[in-house]
Amino acid sequence: MPVRSDFEHQRLSRRSFLKTAAGTVAVTILGLPGGGGQRAMAAGAGSSPLGPVPGVAAQRVEGLAKVTGQKIFARDHNARDMEGWPDKQWHAMYLRARTTQEAFLGIDLTVMPPEAQPTKQILADDLDPRLFDVPLAFNRDLHVDARLIEREAAETGADKSSFNQPDGLQFDLLVMPGYTANYLGQAVALLLFDSLSAYRAAHRFLAFDDGRVQRYGAGKGPEGTPAPNTPFNYPTHYVKSGDFSYAAAKTSEVYDAGLADAEAEIAAALAEPGLLQQPISIDMRAMDPMFMEPEAGLVWVDMQAKEMNVVLGTQSPDGDVQNIASMFKSDGSPIRDLQGVTLTSCYPGGGFGGRDSSPFSLMLALAGAFADGNPVRLAYDRFEQFRVGLKRHATKAEGTLYANPDMTLEAIDLSMVFDGGGRRNLSPYVASLGALCAGGSYSFPMANIRAEAEHTENISGGSQRGFGGPQAYFAIETAMDDLAVAQGWDPVAFRRANLIEEGGQTVVGGPIEQSLRLSDMMDIAEGHPLWADRAGIKAAYENAAGHENRRYGTGIAMSLQAYGTSGDGMVAAVKLARDGTLTVQSDAVDMGNGSATTLGVTIGPILGANATTVDMGGYTLFPQTQMSDVRSDVDLWTVDPMWTKKGTGSSSACLTGLHQVHTVQQTAMALLRGSLLVAAAEVWGLDGLEPEDAVWVDGMLVPLGGGEPLPLRLLAEMVYDLGLPTGALGHAYFQNTWVEAEFDTRGGALRLQLDGLAYYTEDGDTPTPIARQNGSYPAPGTARYSRYVWAPCINVVGASVDTTTGDVRVENVLSVLNAGYIHVPQMVSGQSQGGVAMAISYALLEDMPPGMAGPADGTWNLNRYHVARATDVPLGGVYAPGARAQELITLDPPPGTGRVGRGIAEAVMCSVPPAISNALRDATGVRFGSLPITPEKVLEGLKT
Repeated sequence: MPVRSDFEHQRLSRRSFLKTAAGTVAVTILGLPGGGGQRAMAAGAGSSPLGPVPGVAAQRVEGLAKVTGQKIFARDHNARDMEGWPDKQWHAMYLRARTTQEAFLGIDLTVMPPEAQPTKQILADDLDPRLFDVPLAFNRDLHVDARLIEREAAETGADKSSFNQPDGLQFDLLVMPGYTANYLGQAVALLLFDSLSAYRAAHRFLAFDDGRVQRYGAGKGPEGTPAPNTPFNYPTHYVKSGDFSYAAAKTSEVYDAGLADAEAEIAAALAEPGLLQQPISIDMRAMDPMFMEPEAGLVWVDMQAKEMNVVLGTQSPDGDVQNIASMFKSDGSPIRDLQGVTLTSCYPGGGFGGRDSSPFSLMLALAGAFADGNPVRLAYDRFEQFRVGLKRHATKAEGTLYANPDMTLEAIDLSMVFDGGGRRNLSPYVASLGALCAGGSYSFPMANIRAEAEHTENISGGSQRGFGGPQAYFAIETAMDDLAVAQGWDPVAFRRANLIEEGGQTVVGGPIEQSLRLSDMMDIAEGHPLWADRAGIKAAYENAAGHENRRYGTGIAMSLQAYGTSGDGMVAAVKLARDGTLTVQSDAVDMGNGSATTLGVTIGPILGANATTVDMGGYTLFPQTQMSDVRSDVDLWTVDPMWTKKGTGSSSACLTGLHQVHTVQQTAMALLRGSLLVAAAEVWGLDGLEPEDAVWVDGMLVPLGGGEPLPLRLLAEMVYDLGLPTGALGHAYFQNTWVEAEFDTRGGALRLQLDGLAYYTEDGDTPTPIARQNGSYPAPGTARYSRYVWAPCINVVGASVDTTTGDVRVENVLSVLNAGYIHVPQMVSGQSQGGVAMAISYALLEDMPPGMAGPADGTWNLNRYHVARATDVPLGGVYAPGARAQELITLDPPPGTGRVGRGIAEAVMCSVPPAISNALRDATGVRFGSLPITPEKVLEGLKT
């Protein structure tokens, strides 16, 4: 259903179908707005808004729409903007649990003024009990999922073919009267208003204290498991010793059987005299993603068509819609015989993991079910977003770092406890990756790392930017500096002596099969004036006028942030119009990281022009491939040529540089070789044509052997006239390596790094799939490596502290980054700048107490939750003595490595906080291991 504005949504006609116990629920997901491209077509005769130079972005594809204020976020829309929707709009409000110590008994709205009374009020006892426990589907990380399935089967005696939530792990959407809430902020009541004025009156009355209409007292304890302060299933435990490791074990059963012996072996080795020991003890508060647009959405149930229509900005549209369909397939659904769910997927307005599998989509759908066929708007303000939105996990880490007197590391023993808050969300996955990151950028002969995410009463934790990395790198990098200082070692020399490199192993035992170039990066950092001249900078700063009470220090830290998961599936389409304009469609979501722009220009060198239109969030693309991603105990690559191990997953900004770009490039190559070159060969009278036989020059295909250049527009007309494919749809799968296969096309047998290919024709939107042949596939055991590709970064920070006030200021930041091939330099620069700002913010400012002392009480906004401002961040672009700057140095990719980028969205951010803490230790001699490092903590530390 297109939006009634110039910024229209592109509707994809193909529907995917969910087979459920209650029948078939059709799921349609509309593409993200493509208005930037459409406006350029209208004004520029088909020219791309990305610019005329193939492979080079002149601007962001959606930039013009954003700066001119067009409706592109879900929050921008009302029912009257949606074509075919009723104009009459209701408004939804949820009341939230304020305690987990007493039972919720009900609500009393008689204290509210008449003009603030809701049209409807819904409590849990108004719902059919069969609707209470919504099974949420997670398919985030295959090796974690496999471990969960294996252990569940061992414990229950039943082999489960899919993993939703472990038994008993489900908490009600609404707290049942008479029972205690499972966590603070859990919804206790839904209020629906048929007018905006009534909603606003109620909002004013209840603002900051919705407890005035809630009643609590004696009752039953919370239902569901796990119990408070116990872990969500299952904790992660990585042990590496000799030939034993998680990666080396074929199954979790084999691994678990060998754990005790391996731990005993490690304990004996570490008991030997002569080993140096450095205690590790850090903690950090939870933090809010603080994205620009609080969560908002529209829902309308078309009672005649039995179809639910949703407008939403999300990182996980496929999972959100499937979860909605799962909820309403129940016999207890208030909507009988729901036939379909249609999602209009908008730009989120920021994500950072805070919109990945967010419960907001379920709460929106629940509101729509009780609105008597009227559209409903649910829109959090900033207070409610702070109160219930997903957070980065508060974390505590304790352990010991072991090293030899010759500066070589021997072992790491670490326990990490993540505060998962109320709902499980992706917390076990975050803990698992945090355990992997605990090894840092170093080679450890032995490791014993435990990580778990606990269920608590606090706001739910999610896959906030870094996914466990910020906590882990802060622990390892501060410990490395502490040991270096204690032994009188140079902190760079100590790190250099232990760098992990290609051919090494991670703490899970997985091999490093990617060039990291950590030593090259260390050379750059060590030789930079910010580090090399640090003693002189310190003296000059502290002796400067006005700095009598300030101390200056320099810190260094590094990270080896992984990107992707243990198995990633992606899908993309590249389409050619008769006028020669190109459209890119992807399952990815652009959260503001610029992925739409990057994908739009990555086809330029292949097809001779940048995309005119880029449609993101296309989660109907995978069903169009007609592939199956049914879970199997064994890989079905060679059994079924239409099977893949993973269809799609949630969008992460870090997936763009390699995964999504690769899929679009390979799909574009399929269109070039299976269609455009066939048409060109026909024009030039050749039997065949390979990519190396012609080049693109100024939008024209020029044969190297001589002949008339062909403009892309003319080639497109030939493609249509000859009945050749007008578009290609490709699916790729990465698990340590890309699946690679041959496909029979009009251009002959093509070998591509895809596991699925289909071609569109002029006749319609349904492509014809081509079965793969002669494929090469990942070895099954590689999924246990956990991760395969890395984005290394080193940060050097110069920081000062006022010893009388505790004020900390970051003076300079140097970031040395291995980003691989950089597709859009401005985007990488922006990601780096954003990472530095976010890191400074959560390292020094963002303080979120747990429980009702924090935002769970509903009164928190930016007046209490402090984030970095311009004055807190160095704004210069190049280091200069006496000035403040953040300088980014990226490595040039080695010759012959092609246009292969790396996912760097989190890489820069992760090592800034430990570098700040290390700088403060250099300045004061005191370790500040508790984030955020507030003035109060600084003054207390200086006292001791």
